[in-house]
Amino acid sequence: MINRKCMHKEYHMAQFTPVYGTITSITPMQTADGTQDCTLLFFVMTQDIGPVTFTVTPLTYVEGQETLKPGDPIVAFYDSSVPTPLIYPPRYHAVLIAETDDGLFAAFDYFDENLVNSDATLKLNLSERGGTEVLMANGQIYYGTPANHYLLVLYSTTTRSIPAMTTPEKIIVFCSE
Repeated sequence: MINRKCMHKEYHMAQFTPVYGTITSITPMQTADGTQDCTLLFFVMTQDIGPVTFTVTPLTYVEGQETLKPGDPIVAFYDSSVPTPLIYPPRYHAVLIAETDDGLFAAFDYFDENLVNSDATLKLNLSERGGTEVLMANGQIYYGTPANHYLLVLYSTTTRSIPAMTTPEKIIVFCSE
């Protein structure tokens, strides 16, 4: 599960940056003494920035608990407010990974009481009739309002307004407690 400390808005406002790409390989990470532990290295090819490596730990949230493999299209989010080594290809710690094989886009951010994300670029429209699957990070149905939480939002289309508006296909609510 994701480290819950970063989910508290008061703790610090993390800046989660998405990277879209295709997994080219997955290998266990070697420790200093040559053993392998529970950390994996995901090598990802992107269209925009080329190759990227992600460290994936037991704390990395994988949407749907899917077993990912080479060839899978994904979006991985990392906290860009955390220092990273200046190496090539860049290596980031994946906070969250979602498979994007259905042509979906993803946003992972804090959404306020109006369901607008932290940089006011995306507003969520939730229909009274439903249509949007709203779940907690453990896969159970979320019965409250998703406002004022960190959300993983999976959507297909947006308006061309500012902020862009979308009716998501799925929302994962990350409760801070």
